[in-house]
Amino acid sequence: MADIIVVGGGASGMVASIVAARRGMSVILLERLNRIGKKLLVTGNGRCNLSNTCIESSYYHTSSDIDFSYPLKQVDFHLTQSFFEELGIIPLIEEEKVYPFSEQASSVLDVLRMELEKCHVMTYTDTKIVDIYRTSDKWQLLSEDGRTYSASKVIFATGGMAGEGAYGCDDTGYHLLEKLGHTIVRPFPTLVHVLSKSPYCKMMKGTKIKCDTYAYTSNQLIRKEYGEVLFTEDGLSGPPIFQLSRIAAKAKQDKRACKISLDLLPHMSYEEVVSMIYSRIAAHPNRTVEELFIGWLNKRMVMPIIKYAGLGSIHIPCENLDYEDVSKLAKAIKQFEFETSGTRDYKYAQATAGGVKLEEIDFHTMASKKEQGLYLTGEVMDVDGDCGGYNLQWAWSTGYLAGLSASQ
Repeated sequence: MADIIVVGGGASGMVASIVAARRGMSVILLERLNRIGKKLLVTGNGRCNLSNTCIESSYYHTSSDIDFSYPLKQVDFHLTQSFFEELGIIPLIEEEKVYPFSEQASSVLDVLRMELEKCHVMTYTDTKIVDIYRTSDKWQLLSEDGRTYSASKVIFATGGMAGEGAYGCDDTGYHLLEKLGHTIVRPFPTLVHVLSKSPYCKMMKGTKIKCDTYAYTSNQLIRKEYGEVLFTEDGLSGPPIFQLSRIAAKAKQDKRACKISLDLLPHMSYEEVVSMIYSRIAAHPNRTVEELFIGWLNKRMVMPIIKYAGLGSIHIPCENLDYEDVSKLAKAIKQFEFETSGTRDYKYAQATAGGVKLEEIDFHTMASKKEQGLYLTGEVMDVDGDCGGYNLQWAWSTGYLAGLSASQ
């Protein structure tokens, strides 16, 4: 028997446990894997992108229209920084992204585990909760191995399905909360590799290029990003693609067409690209159209661009190109389009979109509006953030607030 049970030993669950225990509550933390915080170790490519100095609700996404920003304002970057500095983490700020100075995610997990021990949080690993119900004024939680855990209040920090398999992520939390009356907005993977059946992906496999990227749904521009795109055998990857992946995944779910367009020379206008092509033709009229681009564009992109432009042969002499051919080449460079066919699955995703409907949560306390003594944190809710520390900040903010509220 405890005052509070926290289900899920990820980022938000650990912080919620610490905050509640510091306020004198007896806390049990239940984790289905053999150790807590495993997923935290791979965040920020192992460096742990703790937060971002510019936390705004505009960097978050949901299917709801309600204001969910209170936790981010109440437990902001500065409070989060102080919390971790108190634990021993010195911040390293790169532009707006915040990392531990050690640049090791293991450092963050180590200090959280030490604080859990210091606060006498009873941590049980290899414990998967399969049922939850109320008896009188107590919550009863039944684990897969037949054990029952009791508490006055429960904090659900079960997360989403990103990293399914390796990090103990599945849809159990959704099913348990649905049983308690919550509505689950259908989840899908985000911050993940985008799939495309375009033959040009395979042709350019392994090639990286910094460019402007545009995501369109049903021919309507939804979002633009800039950064390094990586071509793979089955699609597109890289930071800007991860930011656009939510759009591709949602379009797949809604059975709508989606395409990603690349501007390979964002520093030049279409007219400037046309002019550059003509200048290079004038300088080397005897070169082939393939040789025209050597020294200007990545060599592995030349053949795909020529084919995408519909010129047929790469051996056409430059001097034989007419205006229409030059225009097609310039357009291919400025608008290299890839029809998407969704994304890779949860196993490869960094975050989950969808989850518990926001209208069913009190964001001033993180309490459920469906059941008394029930609180929700982190990724289990229908909120997901961009790359850059936003999802971890959501975990810290909601976990901190839930631990505070549940210990009142």
